[in-house]
Amino acid sequence: MTAKVKTLINTQLKSVLKKEGLAVSGVKAAMQERIINQIEQYVQNRNIEGYISLRTLINNPDGSLPNSSANPHSFQNGMPSRQSQHQYTLANGIARPALSLASAMPPQSYGTPGPSFKESPFYTILEPLTPVMECKVRESTRDQLDVKITLGYDTAEKLIKDPSIKAMIYCASDPIPPYSKSEISFPYQIEIKVNQDEVKANLRGLKNKPGSTRPADITSLLRRRAGYENSLTVIYALTTKKFYLIVNLVRQHPPEDLIDKLMSGKTISIDQVVREMIDKGKDNDIVATSSIMSLKCPLSTLRINVPCRSTVCTHNQCFDALSFLQLQEQAPTWQCPICNKSVSFGALEVDEYVSDILAKTSKNIDQVTIEPSGIWSQTSEPDASIKRNDDQMSSGDDDDLVELKDMPRIAAVKNEFTHVLGTVGRTPHGSSREQSAVSTVAPSGSGKRSHGQVIEISSDDDDDDDDYDDEPPRAPKRQITHSSGLSSFPNSKLLTPSNFVHRGYTNAP
Repeated sequence: MTAKVKTLINTQLKSVLKKEGLAVSGVKAAMQERIINQIEQYVQNRNIEGYISLRTLINNPDGSLPNSSANPHSFQNGMPSRQSQHQYTLANGIARPALSLASAMPPQSYGTPGPSFKESPFYTILEPLTPVMECKVRESTRDQLDVKITLGYDTAEKLIKDPSIKAMIYCASDPIPPYSKSEISFPYQIEIKVNQDEVKANLRGLKNKPGSTRPADITSLLRRRAGYENSLTVIYALTTKKFYLIVNLVRQHPPEDLIDKLMSGKTISIDQVVREMIDKGKDNDIVATSSIMSLKCPLSTLRINVPCRSTVCTHNQCFDALSFLQLQEQAPTWQCPICNKSVSFGALEVDEYVSDILAKTSKNIDQVTIEPSGIWSQTSEPDASIKRNDDQMSSGDDDDLVELKDMPRIAAVKNEFTHVLGTVGRTPHGSSREQSAVSTVAPSGSGKRSHGQVIEISSDDDDDDDDYDDEPPRAPKRQITHSSGLSSFPNSKLLTPSNFVHRGYTNAP
């Protein structure tokens, strides 16, 4: 019907509008939109007579109508005939046979049957905006699909005024299951453009696994004007199976709204949790002991606000409902983050036992101890003195002073080290290397060694002294000098030409 309206010229459109009692002004696109909206209104109101009348006008806009004065009913003895019982008269005088509601109403979906997608708590499909597009198998080449998206007046108004109404692309791969729902799955190599603008969305999901991605939102790229033809281009390549795409008008449900729905639904009561714990403790094959329950969400690592878990899970550990739903909105795997079991939104329930623990403990408590009887207690914190010392060591500077209490032991170790140094620094008498002995440094008045004072230590074995004359001459030792060029050894002599001769260096100048 809509396609037929697009083929009418201006005079035919004005004729249809005039007979329907609608305004005939405006451009061609406006008149087409007016007729299409009238069709949609008849369908929504289930007005069979009005729909059939308008359909007749569209199919025969130039034809002459039968005489309205002709009475299509025939009476016999004051009663309508059997033939008239199966007819009715329209407002314009056309006699039509009575039709059933199913035969009169147009189909709600487009001609090509498409896949039925699995329900998501985040989206509710309202109506399709395009026919089903088939992506054929292209194992070594690429292909392109082009389709026009024309929004009706009501649809454009919804997209403009209601931020929860979205236009989203759904896609499923072949084979289409006949008795079950299809997962959302896009070709591995695909590019989607709306009005020549590329759609920025994650179409691959987690490792290209079907069902791990969400439909592509193209609302912001559409020209949300009634009658405007938005262009949709899909480029794909290297596909080994068929894919089916369709643009749907959906209503989006944010995770915050789902939290309210979750909290107002069924809950896991405290008595139920305690009863399950006691039943587990009665099992002879299991030795029940106390356990530690974390109050942090395994997903966000933050303290849980709304504790929930699935009814199919057997553990008592919970996770934060908002963090879980936000993650599923981005990458819908729908697996329990604790036991990796498959869960659904309908199976999630708030745990009142953990909610009671969170309400009765301070926010700095991260875990509690659970007894087999269901009694819980706060886990003992680390020693305060140890924690204080750790904080001082982590926040202290390098210049902080540390008090040493075991001073006698440290003094003994210092004296022993000094004695060893004195023993090593002494050289035998008569050695020709007296100038390389330990240089005595006068202590300063403050009891500290100055930065310019250096202690030189040299030790020689007795066996090496006898063969000293046979050794080749050694190079002079490097002196540490300040910027002024003078030696930093206050009690040592500078190397002079005479010193070179005295040490046996015959090459001295």
